[in-house]
Amino acid sequence: MSRLRHTIGALLVGTAVAVAGQSSLAQESSLPDVAVRAQMASITLDSTTLPGGYVFSGESFLGADQVAGANIPAEELTGTGFVAQYVSAYRNPDNGYIIRSYVSAWTDAAAAEAGFAIVEDEARTQPDGALADTGSPVGESPGETTTGTYLDAQNASVMVTGIDVTFRVDRFLVGATLETRDGSAPDAETVNTLAGTLEGRATAAIANESPEGTDLQLPPQTLPLAGLGQELQAGFLNPGEVEQLYGLQGSAMGEFTASWSEAIGLGEGDALQPYLSVGVTSFGAPEDASAIIDQIGELVPNADAAQPVDGVQVEGADAVAAFSFASAATGATEADSFRIVTVAGTTLVVVDVQGAPSVDVAQSAANQLVTAQLACIGQSECAAPSLPAELTG
Repeated sequence: MSRLRHTIGALLVGTAVAVAGQSSLAQESSLPDVAVRAQMASITLDSTTLPGGYVFSGESFLGADQVAGANIPAEELTGTGFVAQYVSAYRNPDNGYIIRSYVSAWTDAAAAEAGFAIVEDEARTQPDGALADTGSPVGESPGETTTGTYLDAQNASVMVTGIDVTFRVDRFLVGATLETRDGSAPDAETVNTLAGTLEGRATAAIANESPEGTDLQLPPQTLPLAGLGQELQAGFLNPGEVEQLYGLQGSAMGEFTASWSEAIGLGEGDALQPYLSVGVTSFGAPEDASAIIDQIGELVPNADAAQPVDGVQVEGADAVAAFSFASAATGATEADSFRIVTVAGTTLVVVDVQGAPSVDVAQSAANQLVTAQLACIGQSECAAPSLPAELTG
């Protein structure tokens, strides 16, 4: 069971990504091209494929510097053909169990095989763990099932018991982990079932077919925010997860077919604000997308304090709603953030700028981002615009 899964999972669990800036995980390394990002993010599991009771915690891409450890330098990973890692995490609040699914991309299948020998060498990745390996029930070779115990990366006084299945599908190393922290044994059959679902999703993604709940064409139409700052979150969300993040139930958000979101911080270190996020969501019919505008008061962060802003116009939009608010992510007491929600045909776009030097700067940046985002809808690629210099002070 590799340090790669153990450490990044600890970073992901407990994060909240409904509002940009609340995740503790930032991506500084180079990222794969958007088509590979879409494939990787489409492979991991969502709440519809997990046992009941698990709640979305976070998901993001990681570069070699973040995956590397004391015994595995980043240069060894990249020299072997490592491209990037993607992890999605869910936690059961009733018992503290954690399920993670993950995929690492390598330059080709041979590189993935060589990479497996590195990241699955527990003598290097978990030298203090008590772990044993057997074969993987799914996937191409190499693959293995790892069981045993190891210390929690966030709390060395807690012993984790885990079962992990890792396997190869073409150029991807894919896997699922179930961890407990109460001394109980994780259910092996559950992990095997999750691994089988992952294999099917990976096989579809490799063939450029969208796994259930995703749309591989959506990320290329979304502003590539990761090129502008430190990536905090990126990935597909299903309707239930979007409603969970926004605290909704039975809303029109449950009618969409696929949703992709990205969030970044423009700052450095512990001061990552201002934060930018963009979400692009496709619906089956224009009226379903337009229904969001009718419920917009329920979809704004800090709804009690958010102030509607009239007169905001966006070229190419069928409908627009805008709000200013004080960001909970920055602890601001006065408005420093701006959200624009637009509908164009069957597509909903939501842009947030939070923690700006002023609400006027936030609105200016949000206007630029949403205009650029609408221009990307229906295109095969998308370029991020220049941001106002005032945004970073």
